[in-house]
Amino acid sequence: MRTYRDVALVGIVCGSGLGLTSLLDEVVREQPFNAIPGLAPGHGYTFVHGLCGPCPIIIQRGRLHMYEGLGYEAVVQTVDAMHRFGVRVILFTNVAGGLLPEMPPGDLLAVKQLKLWRYAPWPSEPETISTDFLVPGCEFTGTYYWMHGPCYETRAEIGALQKLGASAVGMSTAPELARCHELGIRAGVISCITNSCCRPQALTHDHVIAMAQNSSEKLAGIIRNAMPQIARDACLS
Repeated sequence: MRTYRDVALVGIVCGSGLGLTSLLDEVVREQPFNAIPGLAPGHGYTFVHGLCGPCPIIIQRGRLHMYEGLGYEAVVQTVDAMHRFGVRVILFTNVAGGLLPEMPPGDLLAVKQLKLWRYAPWPSEPETISTDFLVPGCEFTGTYYWMHGPCYETRAEIGALQKLGASAVGMSTAPELARCHELGIRAGVISCITNSCCRPQALTHDHVIAMAQNSSEKLAGIIRNAMPQIARDACLS
């Protein structure tokens, strides 16, 4: 017989370079992606089941992206797996380029909506996807623009995004958030700003990962503080 301890109602998805396993006060078990039927394998990608205080959670380490050549149904398999685990609220984290001059690397953005660049990667792609809750404690609140990738944005694209009112830009989360809406999963999003798009710079993947790693402890603290409310939302879903 399963108990509340065995059913993780809250899922946390780690963005690139973001280490959030410090949220776990106790690890119950770990499942690699390739151990879950129907889920595309990813090297070193796992679901870590455990407890954050009294709340059972699952931390997803590693994610799938459309820029890897995957379609919508493949990318959102991780959300489907979380749903089968019993998750009813998911907090997505990601790394993003900041589009506001006053937004330095290391700051966090509580995302109120995602907008999709004018590109049609999957059927019935929405123009805007709203989040269900905002996590308190972030320096900024605003709009995240999803780009297909895998290239970083050009100066012309950055200018266009700023005129459209975007606060940050990145290459993940939109398909997964859309799937949450399809399945009735409540979802929130925090973007970790790893670079400023407001000044020219030679940006590399290593730079993004290093900044994400440096911000992980702050992000984990904000999530831990918000966990009681997130858990209550999960129980009501």
